[in-house]
Amino acid sequence: MMRGATMRRAGPFRALVIFAATAAVAAPAPVAAQDANFLLPIAEIERVLREGDIQVLGVQPSRGLPGERTYRVTLQSGDHVLGVKYAPAGEGADEFNNRPRYELAAYDTQALFLDEREMVVPPTAIRAFPLDVVRATVAQAGDAGAAIPPEPTFDEWPMTLVALQYWMFNVDVPEELPDDDRIEEDEVYERLLGNFNLLTYIIGHSDSNEGNFMQSMDPAWPRVFSVDNGVSFASEESNRGTEWRDLQLDRYPAAAIDRLRGVSLEELQARFGVLVQFEIRDGNFVEVEPTENLDPGRGVRRDAERIQLGLTESEIRAMHRRIVRLIERVDEGRYELIP
Repeated sequence: MMRGATMRRAGPFRALVIFAATAAVAAPAPVAAQDANFLLPIAEIERVLREGDIQVLGVQPSRGLPGERTYRVTLQSGDHVLGVKYAPAGEGADEFNNRPRYELAAYDTQALFLDEREMVVPPTAIRAFPLDVVRATVAQAGDAGAAIPPEPTFDEWPMTLVALQYWMFNVDVPEELPDDDRIEEDEVYERLLGNFNLLTYIIGHSDSNEGNFMQSMDPAWPRVFSVDNGVSFASEESNRGTEWRDLQLDRYPAAAIDRLRGVSLEELQARFGVLVQFEIRDGNFVEVEPTENLDPGRGVRRDAERIQLGLTESEIRAMHRRIVRLIERVDEGRYELIP
């Protein structure tokens, strides 16, 4: 069994987190499913991801290629079978395209202007697992597993931080993004795509690699999801394109813009300065209520018994500048609003 952080942190959608069901193991029929892409209500996904005892049922590379750094892991917790993207952190938890704090910050950012039904980043969480548990999990991928076994995130402790993301149903890589013809014909699609683009713009998403964005196959609610947000904020750019770092559309939802108008720098500092904090309890790291920011100039902070992950002061200011610039452009008439 895998044991990790206790649910303490109050996240954006009642402490949303990252997980998803996969086809690797047949999942039970949805119970009170939220929509076509989530087999359980978000609150129940959160509970499992944040505090559930977890049994690993199956492991394979996320994209089916040997030596990947992320895995599609099928988990069981109580009566629930869930699939997750399982991404062990590297040494120091702050490497290019492997910064768990960016994944969690992207997930939290959407709550600034979207409701749960509109979310475009799947539930995401960070947990601290013993190193031997992480190595045993990755080893289940067999010859397709990691070329180098996971290492301790920090040399002084035999544990690894792992980013977890819900693996959704009924989604596929979009054939065309944006689909200009559909924008003209389907205002629901246009609205949902606008939400997606606002998120990628605010976080400075800088990796348009195929597979980082997924399209819901639900014709009545065709959301576009951003499922890999590790190259965002102050990250170096990917060589696969950065177009979704910018505003790509002519119109954006008025409701989302109105909510962003009320976002202050002080609110962003309070919400993103410390995204998650772990402390040693009985020899294991568990999630606790965040305390004062240990060092606003660093994204990964630790002392003798604590680990904090958050955005740096400069990353938060850059996010605020992007929001201010967006509102200015709307007020100048450069973008229309969808009522």
